[in-house]
Amino acid sequence: MPIDTGQQWVLAGRESELGAAGAALRQGAGVLLTGGSGVGRTRLLAAVLEEAAAAGRTVVTVGGVGGRRGSGAVRAFGSVAECLRWLRQSGGGQRVVLGCDDAHLLDEADAHRVYRTAAAGQLAVAATVRQDARHPVGVDRLWVEQLVERVEVAPFDRTETAAVLRARLGGRLDAGSLERLWSATRGNALVLRELVEHALDDGSLRREREVWSWSGLAGDPPRRLADVLLLWLRDLSAQEEELVGMLAVAEPLEADAVARRGLASAAEALSRRGVVRVEQTGRRVRLRLALPLAGPTVVSRMSALTARRLRLQAAEAIEDGDRTGPDEVLRTVTLRVAAGLVPERRLLLEAARTAVRRQEFARAEQLCRLVTDGDRGDGEDRGDGEDRPGRGAGRTAEDGGGEVALLLGQVLAGQGRHEEAEEVFASVRGRPGGSAWRAEAVAARVANIAFGLGRVETAAAVLEEEGGRLGDADAGSLLTVRAVLAVLADRLPEAVAAGEAVAGLGGPGPEPAGGGGAPAGGRTGTRDGAGAAGLLPVVAYARAELGDPGGASALLASWARQAEAWPEEALLDFRSVAAHCALVQGDLRAAGTAVARLVRGTAGAGRLGRLRAWVYQARLLRRRGRPEDAAALLWQAGAVRAGYDWLTSPSWVLAQLAGALAEAGRHGEALRTLAEARSAQRAGVRRPVLDDAIGFERAVVLAHAGDRSGAAAQALEVADRAEAGGRLPAAIAALHLAARVTDAAPSAVRVQRLVLRCRAEQARLQAEQVRALARGDAEALVAVAGRFRSLAALPAAAEAAEQAGRAHRAAGRRRKGRLASAAAQELCARFGGALPPWAAPGERGPDATAALTTREREVAALAAGGLSNREIADRLVVSVRTVENHLHRVYHKLGVVQRADLSELLVTRPVPEGGDAGAVGAGRAARAGRAARPRPAGAEERGRCAMCAQPLGSVG
Repeated sequence: MPIDTGQQWVLAGRESELGAAGAALRQGAGVLLTGGSGVGRTRLLAAVLEEAAAAGRTVVTVGGVGGRRGSGAVRAFGSVAECLRWLRQSGGGQRVVLGCDDAHLLDEADAHRVYRTAAAGQLAVAATVRQDARHPVGVDRLWVEQLVERVEVAPFDRTETAAVLRARLGGRLDAGSLERLWSATRGNALVLRELVEHALDDGSLRREREVWSWSGLAGDPPRRLADVLLLWLRDLSAQEEELVGMLAVAEPLEADAVARRGLASAAEALSRRGVVRVEQTGRRVRLRLALPLAGPTVVSRMSALTARRLRLQAAEAIEDGDRTGPDEVLRTVTLRVAAGLVPERRLLLEAARTAVRRQEFARAEQLCRLVTDGDRGDGEDRGDGEDRPGRGAGRTAEDGGGEVALLLGQVLAGQGRHEEAEEVFASVRGRPGGSAWRAEAVAARVANIAFGLGRVETAAAVLEEEGGRLGDADAGSLLTVRAVLAVLADRLPEAVAAGEAVAGLGGPGPEPAGGGGAPAGGRTGTRDGAGAAGLLPVVAYARAELGDPGGASALLASWARQAEAWPEEALLDFRSVAAHCALVQGDLRAAGTAVARLVRGTAGAGRLGRLRAWVYQARLLRRRGRPEDAAALLWQAGAVRAGYDWLTSPSWVLAQLAGALAEAGRHGEALRTLAEARSAQRAGVRRPVLDDAIGFERAVVLAHAGDRSGAAAQALEVADRAEAGGRLPAAIAALHLAARVTDAAPSAVRVQRLVLRCRAEQARLQAEQVRALARGDAEALVAVAGRFRSLAALPAAAEAAEQAGRAHRAAGRRRKGRLASAAAQELCARFGGALPPWAAPGERGPDATAALTTREREVAALAAGGLSNREIADRLVVSVRTVENHLHRVYHKLGVVQRADLSELLVTRPVPEGGDAGAVGAGRAARAGRAARPRPAGAEERGRCAMCAQPLGSVG
């Protein structure tokens, strides 16, 4: 159960604001807490006054704010005049702190009296004001004349929200749930508190093992939360109410459409108040309600007629705009359906197709059902006397019935109802229709079997069987599906070979300039744009993974003009893979251009587009040394439910988030997120390429957390599997990490052998760095740093420069060593980060955790991760008494007295280079509790359980 049922938990994310306010009072000044509605200004002021009273200050208040109930340390007055009268009688002085909540509500006379008393040195003012309100002159003069320090109280960001929720729940929240809660509340403290308390009451926020999860708000906001949100919307003019209503039923709305309705001034006023949020993407300016939950609340309080009128007005406003694409059709159809009107069948089908592409499956299902209901009604109207319960799904493909069934199958698959989807897809199989339509149905069915049901071999068999029923031309359209299955099964050469079936996709480079001669690869014939649309990105992705990202990028570039006319899904794949190839190549300038093109192309796109944009932006940011920014994007990506995707997976997104958090120094969060990623990985479909990417992120987390031997072992395992699959850049990157965190010599020969077959510039640099580290060649490391710098990879350049400094100093060249280290620090300053812990200069002190045995490390790591003694005992298959005994010895050896102290010791202290290689080590909390596995070939010897003599440390 939650450990706190009061309101103190909302202060967990306010340490910096509380510290700034306390420091201002200690220095003899006052403090003015300013922020929007619901951010927690009043609660923070109460905490500031409590601290002041505890420090011996005399605290007096007006406006209802005070200390904890029952506290006699704060004297409350009903008015400013009464308070100042008492102050004159008592003598006043700077030891007196006047607390005033909502000081913007003071009249001008009272505000002036407070200002004059503070200016005379008779008291210090601690007050709150609403940011968007007009302040009395006396309040403004307080901060203009520096009698108070202004402290802005902003909504919680994601990190602060996570801290607040941990304080409330007594445990961690999974990344997706955290993002959903933050997105629903935008970090507003009051709304967050009300939503969390409601979710705990109705059981939607629940604990599963040691992790809390929240699937989202079911239905309209509860009454108390709705009342809080409506307080935020009070005192609106008639025009402002109209605009809020339109946004509630149809957000976002184009600013131009709002202006055409005569509501531009209302929009400006609501934006100033913080009720409306303005989003600008390129030339588009759109308006939303600042608090997402406000929309459903407003709609729930509307009359049916008002809601109908506003929906129809919003639909007309959208249709009157300059844009008339598929998204606008989907929105107008949805609004008219909600208003009780049923558009014509053609528009319903077009909207349903767009909803499927946008992965808005609930909406797509509703539209499909309307089509089938209409078809059934058509049969009844004709009076043909037949019983046709499934007539809508039974129409011919030319008549649209087969398409409805296909769409419905895709909807069911997207909602995770894969068995139902398989039944629908199988029923579509024998229906009449064009072969192109049947090919699309086969592709959808194969994807559902492979990604949804996890039966990759079955999917391949179905593809072979059904492909044989199609003509050669339409069977060729299934090449993309065949190539994706090959990528899924880690048979990348097969995916590249599939490109040979389409002219222009099998060769090593782009089409010759000028358009004359044969297409790329020496093939003759016409470049098949229709066949290339789906297949080209898969082929390019496979080529990049196999070690030729430059050739893959050139291949994509040769199709760039034609790709602009491709369907939206194919164009998204094209841009995503272009970004991927540039990142594998290692030129971050080119990668920045490709990622920016992807982001621009997905502006306003569906869930999959947003997911891809966030993931590739985050990958680029991490390579540029900005892990905090990357983590913010990955948190958003982790909350996206985008169905299946051949380029990403939920577990891989979480693993990248763990890596970004580790690089940002937030090791405890990284370990917990890594455990979540591995749990999601076990629940998903086995995908060797992404599984190894997850393994690499695990090595990154362990290395940053201090378990360098564990990180190297994990990286070598990844290298083995990647090399077996022919994925040379991944294998070299893993060997590169292992060489950087431990001894480089064992990896040098192997990486030299691999790089001879790899044409990725980044992989070549990594291989050169490994060889230079193994030789202790300082000049070679300086050259590597320079080449990394030329690729705009400043963090990698800084690390290589620092390694060069170490090599120079080891050889007695102290001056050159100092110069190289200075260059490393200059590079760190340029990207605003720091060297990784294994490359940071300076000697490391003794590790306090080195004295722990392997089993003690396991128990301590799990305890630091928040598990109870019973949960630890269950995981390690020992008794609770044994766990208690281990913890007693851990406390004694580390000199701590409580579990809270374990996390910092186990996470932030690095394992000594000469330490116990068999120890589980810091950073293995995410894996310490699972059953031991056989030791992989080539792995270092690990500790053994005293009870069963089985290997330890390779678990989790």
